[in-house]
Amino acid sequence: MTDNIYNYERFSPESYDFTKQVGLKIGDTLPAFSLQGLDGKNVSLNNFAGQVMVIETGSISCPLYIGKIKPMNTLVQENPDVAFLVIYIREAHPGKKIPNHQIQSEKAKNANRLKDKEPENRTILIDTLKGDIHKKLGLLPNMAYVIGADRKVLYRADWNIPSRIAEVLTAIKSNSPIPNEPADFTPVAPFYSVRVLARAGGLAAVWEFISHLPKLMKQHKTHLKNRAAK
Repeated sequence: MTDNIYNYERFSPESYDFTKQVGLKIGDTLPAFSLQGLDGKNVSLNNFAGQVMVIETGSISCPLYIGKIKPMNTLVQENPDVAFLVIYIREAHPGKKIPNHQIQSEKAKNANRLKDKEPENRTILIDTLKGDIHKKLGLLPNMAYVIGADRKVLYRADWNIPSRIAEVLTAIKSNSPIPNEPADFTPVAPFYSVRVLARAGGLAAVWEFISHLPKLMKQHKTHLKNRAAK
């Protein structure tokens, strides 16, 4: 049975609380888990033991994630010793064409559809229907973590920024101080937003996002202000 609170039917500003940071923190240990791969077989975190891991959350209906696939693929090529993982979570912008997940097989179908439609070269692991791993990571649609070989969190960000991930990996290799999450992020290009939103829910999803954007930006500004004050 689906969790309709987690797997919401339509996106709204209330779907996310940008003003609170939840999930793992720097220095925490990434818990062991096993998730379904695109071939239907379970993949254990132990498969990547001893490797630095870069973990990003995403879905086929998330413009922020889709817009960063190409630069992340470049990082994969530049860092062959690092394990790059994508955790397929709930649909960020479900709609008529790509509805919210009701059963696990629908989630797996969308993850495979993502692989077919986008040039994603990373390992994709499909979270549980209730989002067990997503909840541990922090519930935002496009988060990023860099995990050390000892499974300790070295870097975490509410929003993935490929250029900052590159800086973190360089710092790890040179044994230099690891940079913090940036104070802000660069939104994805409008082309990606319109294409991805229309693919998921048609023009209604595009309008839905545009109409909610002012409130989203206000929430995010409050989040940045609160974080800077700590």
